[in-house]
Amino acid sequence: MKFKRITAAFLAGMMALSLVACSSDTSADDSSTNDSGSESTETTNPEAKVFTMGHSNPADPDDQYHYFCLQLNENLQEICDGAIQFEFYTDNQFGTEPEMFQYVSDGTLDSVCISNNIVSGSIPELQVLDLPYFFESEEEYQYLVDNEEFLNTVLPIFENEWNMVQIAPVLDASWRTLYTKGKAVETFEDLKDMKVRVTTNRVHEAAYKAMGAIPSVIAWGECYTAFQQNVIDGLDVGVPIAQTMGFYEVSDYCSRLNPFPIMSWPMMNKDLWDSLTEEEQGWITEAATQAALDQRTHQREMEVKFTEEQEAAGIEFFSPDLTPFKEATESVRQQFIPEIGEDFYNQCVATVEEFRASQG
Repeated sequence: MKFKRITAAFLAGMMALSLVACSSDTSADDSSTNDSGSESTETTNPEAKVFTMGHSNPADPDDQYHYFCLQLNENLQEICDGAIQFEFYTDNQFGTEPEMFQYVSDGTLDSVCISNNIVSGSIPELQVLDLPYFFESEEEYQYLVDNEEFLNTVLPIFENEWNMVQIAPVLDASWRTLYTKGKAVETFEDLKDMKVRVTTNRVHEAAYKAMGAIPSVIAWGECYTAFQQNVIDGLDVGVPIAQTMGFYEVSDYCSRLNPFPIMSWPMMNKDLWDSLTEEEQGWITEAATQAALDQRTHQREMEVKFTEEQEAAGIEFFSPDLTPFKEATESVRQQFIPEIGEDFYNQCVATVEEFRASQG
């Protein structure tokens, strides 16, 4: 069963899985951490198949990606009495994101929630989702990543070149904002010569250079200390992860520059997927799809909640005029079109414009 076919139908409001999920009167137990440090949801099913899943974020129930993981297991408990469950390796326990991506490809790790800004280093077409100010709203980029034509281009690359399949719609964590200390970014000029930690992503680095900052690539696990000790002036990160990772504790300000969306692909090793029965694939697809859609709603709620909590803790939020930021990064958007592929880029532009037109 190909995920892209299911996704299109689900998002159109007409998804009807023909597979009959096994029923149960039991519900998922509370999640717990096992001796290896991974987190799993206990199941009363003694014959359960347990698969590994990794992600780089903390094992916090309010974390944008871990919420999806917990919901996935809860849904599987309801759908098939926990006949399939996942064991989660959080906080890069299984390796960095590039390493986990490779591990799923070769089957060392069963599945992963992999950030688009990381996977786009291996799949250039996905750099379109990294382009600064390519999108104006969350609804726009969700529309694109759920678009069947978009997926018909991207998913075969995952499958044929990286031996993995998508098991759920792309997870959404809103926008990358800019946390700073000592100096707020209220205008375009304020960003000049500030040393900003960015992800290991060529598009992001080029964008911050174009905006006058000095991009600095620092290992994820070292960001808190680097920020605390003034090794960097700013941290390019979303509001929810700033909360669950505690970055706001060593910050003074948050400027909603919103140059890039934050998204993650839930992927599974293709050989493993193909070894499952059609019924088992249906259980995972149904559970993961609902978990992903619930995650999108949850992260927006957390965006509001965490903003309020951070303001109460003393963080000042700013919403600068984004016009000069967009103008400064136009050359970056043009720079990466050849790598993305002009035809695919134009297809994505047309899809986004189609959505904008539909909104009146």
